[in-house]
Amino acid sequence: MTTEAGRLPLTVLGGFLGAGKSTWLRHQLHEGRYGNHHFLINEAALTPVDNLLLGRAARVEVLAGGCACCEGLPALVTALRCICDEVTARDASGIDGVVLETSGLADPGAIAAALAADQVLARRLVMEEVVVLVDALHGRAQLAAEPLARAQVEAADRVILTKPVLAEGAGLAGLAATLRALTPAAEITAAEQGMPVSLPDAEA
Repeated sequence: MTTEAGRLPLTVLGGFLGAGKSTWLRHQLHEGRYGNHHFLINEAALTPVDNLLLGRAARVEVLAGGCACCEGLPALVTALRCICDEVTARDASGIDGVVLETSGLADPGAIAAALAADQVLARRLVMEEVVVLVDALHGRAQLAAEPLARAQVEAADRVILTKPVLAEGAGLAGLAATLRALTPAAEITAAEQGMPVSLPDAEA
């Protein structure tokens, strides 16, 4: 499936180290979401492991050995161009989109900017959504100490607080307020083991 303009939708999943991206994504697959998507799993390490958690995915491709926003960007561009070529080939089975799970070291905003600047991919892909996961227990400390964590959140269209049962209610509400200040336009929700849960004081 492509958009009306003939471009393939791309969803970027980001989040700081340990945020639970693969756990969340595995639950989405279990619920039937992203079932006909091509998954690109970016691992900064040379030995990929997260792809083992995505057994329900129809198509999984691992980009290992470099972060997709910097040294791994050429490999990402090549992979996306190949996917686009396959979608438009006569004998290719259609897909509904591409999901890129970034490494915990990646800046989704930098990835989006780089893909938009690529003359080929700018015509073939459309950024559907940037989803960023934030660890509810450690998120406030990470946002205070790590510029990358803030950059990830600022790039998000949707922020999901993970592991909320480990965080006290007041701390969770405070973190949500911080996130709203960093990215006012983003939707902010919470999930435990990938399952949606209520967020305290969501309207505050």
